[in-house]
Amino acid sequence: MKTIRKYLLWIPALLWYRLIWNFSAQPASISGDLSDRLLWRLLALLSPAFSAGDFSVRNAAVELLSFFERKAAHMFLYFTLILLLWLALVPLLRSKGRQVLVSAVLCTALAALDEYHQTMVPGRSGQVRDVLIDLSGAALALLLVTLIQWSIRRRKEGPRGLSVRLPVLAGTLLSAGIALFPASFSSLPAFSRAAQRFIPAFSGLAPVLREVCLLAACGLLGCCSALSAILRIRRLSLAAGGSFLAAILLSAVVSAPLGRAMAVPAVSLALLGCGLFWTFWLPGFISSRRKARADRQNRA
Repeated sequence: MKTIRKYLLWIPALLWYRLIWNFSAQPASISGDLSDRLLWRLLALLSPAFSAGDFSVRNAAVELLSFFERKAAHMFLYFTLILLLWLALVPLLRSKGRQVLVSAVLCTALAALDEYHQTMVPGRSGQVRDVLIDLSGAALALLLVTLIQWSIRRRKEGPRGLSVRLPVLAGTLLSAGIALFPASFSSLPAFSRAAQRFIPAFSGLAPVLREVCLLAACGLLGCCSALSAILRIRRLSLAAGGSFLAAILLSAVVSAPLGRAMAVPAVSLALLGCGLFWTFWLPGFISSRRKARADRQNRA
């Protein structure tokens, strides 16, 4: 039964890579049209400035942001893939270091194979740069797992020490910087002139870019509020409730300069970031509790 289970754990990773393969098999025209339509709908839903702009501004915004959307999609696909590969390797390799190493090697090989596959698809090409982008998504997944494991250990030790406060403070400052970046730099004449050279429609796009950066910052603020509550509040139910309340308050404060129209999207992204962090963190916490309970029973 255990042997069958070991093989079954590979099915999610194989199915996910099959999904990646299917996306790569789409011709460039079909793939680009699909991503542009999805981005258009998301911006219309989340950005009041995009909805209020004329067709030329909206088209320029989609054209500019579609590059980042496609690369973010690549990162997400390999973010998930390396986690599924790691899960499949857990029963086969006891050492966590070997699990990380083998999953990273497999992810690299699969990313390179996928890029080679794209050279055979009309209108698409395989590039080393895209492999590195894929692997950056995998690296973010490993970083998240490391952060979760560290936070579980720190939670057991208790909420003390500067090392507990620094990551939360750094994340909050980073998200605040992301939120303030378009507002501060787009108001500088020198920055606006430089941006206008590369993006002719920058003056019309500045409000949209500001709102997009704000939404990204709110998602990061949601993650920071979850991490902060996990490290500072001992009772799990209070930590969860406090983190979501903090996410709502912080995002409402950050989005206030942009008006009421941005309040709902900003709060939604903050709650999404907070919820995603808890979704990743809770399985690791439950697993550590079960392992600690089993160790106590073995010693007894």
